[in-house]
Amino acid sequence: MVQGEMKEFPNFPLEKVTVKFITIKSARGHSFKACELALAQLASRRFPLEKVTTHRFGLKDVDLAIRSVGGEGIPDVIHASLMPWQ
Repeated sequence: MVQGEMKEFPNFPLEKVTVKFITIKSARGHSFKACELALAQLASRRFPLEKVTTHRFGLKDVDLAIRSVGGEGIPDVIHASLMPWQ
């Protein structure tokens, strides 16, 4: 099944997909209701989301932040927030 925003797939080898038994699935995103539920969870303060950000970096340290999240900079970085005003 091929589905998407486009009606056609120009220059797409659809026959090869069929011959090789490849399955293509489309992801449609999320609903407005899903966003509303997520925002309600965030607003409830039920979960300590402030603990998700383990490190904060200023704009001058973007490279270090990226390397740290990738395991090559500062150890134990789970999620880094960029604070451009710092």
